[in-house]
Amino acid sequence: MSTASWAATVRSIIQAAETSDVYELEVETGGLRVSLRRSRDLAGSESPSQPQVSEPSSLGIPPGWHVVEAPLTGIWYDAPAPGASPYVTVGDEVAAGAIIGLVETMKVFNEVNTEVAGMIRQLFVERGDLVSAHAPLVAIEPTIAALSAPEDGA
Repeated sequence: MSTASWAATVRSIIQAAETSDVYELEVETGGLRVSLRRSRDLAGSESPSQPQVSEPSSLGIPPGWHVVEAPLTGIWYDAPAPGASPYVTVGDEVAAGAIIGLVETMKVFNEVNTEVAGMIRQLFVERGDLVSAHAPLVAIEPTIAALSAPEDGA
C-alpha cells in the first residue's frame, strides 16, 4: 500500500469516527492497522442522537420499572434470524440475564441482556431500527423478588 493510499484510508477512518458516537475503533485492512481512541466529553454535551435516560419517568413509565438501553450504536434485531419469533414481546416474563435482542455493529451481532427479572411492559424500538448507544430498548416491570433482592450480593 502506497503512502498516499494509506494516508487517505486513515483520514477517511478518522473522519467517519469523528462524525459518529464511536469512542474506540480498531481497523485492519491489508497491511495497515489503525487503532483510534478519543476521550468522552465529560462536560455532558451529548448529541441529540444519543438520548441519556436518567429517569424512567422521562419515558412515561412508572417509577421502579427498569429500562434496558442499547449497549452501543447499531441496528436492532428482536429475533435471532429473519422470520423467527422475537426474543420477547410485551407481557413476556424474563429472567435476569435473558437475551432480549441483538444490536448489529460492523457485521457483529451483540446480544442484549436484561439485568433484572420481570415482565416486559413496553418496547421502544422495532426490528431494523438504528439505535444509538444508551437509547432505551425495553421497559421491564421487575418481579417482587427482583425488587427485594440485595444488589451486588450485599
